[in-house]
Amino acid sequence: MKNKSLATVQILDLLGNPISKVQYEVKNSTTGQHVVHGSTNSKGCIYEIQRDKGTVLDIYIKSLFGGGMKKVQTFTMSKDRILVTVISPKILLDLKTVENKGSQGSYKRKTHTVKKGETLSSIAQQHHTTVRMLERLNGIKDTNKISIGQIIKLPVNMPATGNNTSTERKSNSQKDNSQKTQLQQIEESKKEDKKIDKGIPTTTNKGTAVIFEEYQKKALGQLNEWYEEGKKTLSEAVKIDFKEGRSQEGGTPKTNTTNLCEKNPQCISQGKSELIREVNIRLAGFGGALPTDEFTPLTVECIKQFQRDYMGVPETGKICGSVLAALDKFYYEYPISNFMAKASCPCGQCSGYGNNRRGVKSGLNTANEYPGLHRSLIWILKALNFYLKNEFKSKNLEVAYIESGYRCIEDNKKKGRTTVNHMGLALDIHVNKNGKRTKAESDMEFIRKSIFISKMKASEQRIDNKIYLEPKKFNNGSLGADTWVHFDVTRFFSIYREDIYFKNNISDLNGELFRRNILKMKKESLFSCSGIINLSDRSPSEKIMDKLDLSEQDIIDIMKVTETEIIKFKTEKYFYEQAAGVVDTILNRVKSGVWGSSVRSVVNAHRQFSKITGPQNLKPYGLVQKMPMSAVSARIRNFVNTYLIERAKGKKSIIGEHLNYANKYYSDEYNRKTWVNNFHDQAEKEGLIFGNGKAIHAHGTVEELRKYIPKPFKIVLPENFKGI
Repeated sequence: MKNKSLATVQILDLLGNPISKVQYEVKNSTTGQHVVHGSTNSKGCIYEIQRDKGTVLDIYIKSLFGGGMKKVQTFTMSKDRILVTVISPKILLDLKTVENKGSQGSYKRKTHTVKKGETLSSIAQQHHTTVRMLERLNGIKDTNKISIGQIIKLPVNMPATGNNTSTERKSNSQKDNSQKTQLQQIEESKKEDKKIDKGIPTTTNKGTAVIFEEYQKKALGQLNEWYEEGKKTLSEAVKIDFKEGRSQEGGTPKTNTTNLCEKNPQCISQGKSELIREVNIRLAGFGGALPTDEFTPLTVECIKQFQRDYMGVPETGKICGSVLAALDKFYYEYPISNFMAKASCPCGQCSGYGNNRRGVKSGLNTANEYPGLHRSLIWILKALNFYLKNEFKSKNLEVAYIESGYRCIEDNKKKGRTTVNHMGLALDIHVNKNGKRTKAESDMEFIRKSIFISKMKASEQRIDNKIYLEPKKFNNGSLGADTWVHFDVTRFFSIYREDIYFKNNISDLNGELFRRNILKMKKESLFSCSGIINLSDRSPSEKIMDKLDLSEQDIIDIMKVTETEIIKFKTEKYFYEQAAGVVDTILNRVKSGVWGSSVRSVVNAHRQFSKITGPQNLKPYGLVQKMPMSAVSARIRNFVNTYLIERAKGKKSIIGEHLNYANKYYSDEYNRKTWVNNFHDQAEKEGLIFGNGKAIHAHGTVEELRKYIPKPFKIVLPENFKGI
């Protein structure tokens, strides 16, 4: 049947090995109705599930040491045939029983007891890890709330051993030998963890597991204490070779899913290629990567930092599908369009990025007008935004805008300047605190010391191949960047300042999605460990889709967001248009793929819908699922039900396929000047301003997202849907 979906769930350990004999239950996420239960087979798989497309299911598994059932993952039956992987943050070994000879060795548990005055950030620094990792490992919902005496579990990083070479050109690089021995890693294992915790997202690099036989031999000498703790043989060291026939009802070929990395590791750990160059450019803000096409020891360290700080997974230091998929996600989560109003030259006599003049004398300097901004600058800016919004969010700081970007030779003459680093090599950043510009030296110093120097290996001294920071005061006593942050890449070697690194529009500065590059290169196997099976299906606007299936849970989420976003006008026309605009925006965003491929991911996107994940001063719910259905009025419920039924019958979107809306009356002055006013003007021309007075929504699509506007599509509701 066309509207049916068939799913198989597989439970794996952190190294990608199947966990057998795990007791599980699967329930309907909306109704709580029991679907199936039992124990996993030798391949770690549960009984096949068939339900209507759009059904949302919760997976529960039981602690292997007698605990209760715990929800580990939620998924949507979205396709004819899907394979769902649940990754446990544990390592399961096929071990032989050894004689208990008493306590031996110097093993210590990897935990930390919170002391007076400590914060999660200080604990992370003390143990060379990150707040993000501790937050995930311990299930901490509010990083600002830990208590004295609380036991904090610390991460143990297991190395991967995939060792492929990127071979667009011959490799001159050597393998990285900085990995710890397998025996050292075993000695650091968390023996106190006796249960399978919430599954790690499928971006975990499960395709680069250590060789099990060698691992076990070296482990036997360390197992006495594990034996005392009650560890038992939990799984077979078997290879995953999951193959199935055809769907019984739909006749759709089922997916053949094999662990390609076990037999043929896809990870890149050496070599030269344009793919490596692009990874290096995008990791400039995660350890100061240089834009070389070579896989260097610095590349290794920067990948590890990205895995540690952004992905929150064990460090491998290798390029794999999981890393590339995470970089694609990072690409969208930290956009640059709102910062770019002053990025180009304001002189009015050049193209905005100079006139390509080279070798012009400027005081004691030589001016070279590069044909745009260096791409590393933009990815450094993205990383700065990430760190401020995550690890250092308690500081309430965020990037406000680029105050000064490109300044050409003519602009220098006008202003009487002789400096030349702003000709494509530098940015001046202004910073907001609690939503308003801060000029406090202490805030600028915090950003320089805690992020640029600590995280990006930048320097306030001009050092070759390092990001340079202008200090608040120069050695000669004159003022420097006291109320802003200046960073540049003027000391990058000339080979890293060739014209290929300079771009002058947002799309080129960002670069292309790795998914698209991999498809063009015909190297889809590199994504085998990313959890993305069909790259074209997961790439925004990559494949034309003519319908969008909605589940009842999707409709409930849409109702909640619509309730929080619109004014309850007495005039029905204003109410109808504004509510329809919000509903259509959510649907269009799902189809674009930019904010994820589900309604839940769209409505929970960071600061996209004010009362869901907006700024703290608005007291947001945090997640749409935290908003009670009782908060949705009968008027909104009835409208969404009726409107979606009309859309399913062929009614067109009231806003076309646009992705954004704004209200200039409630935007700050900077945003109004940089984009909101123009956005409103265009919306007015197209007749896409809904509401009355100052309570309006102007609909359109910002420049950065125009290429992701979806094709027209049809809404498909649950079978026999009459409303919620």
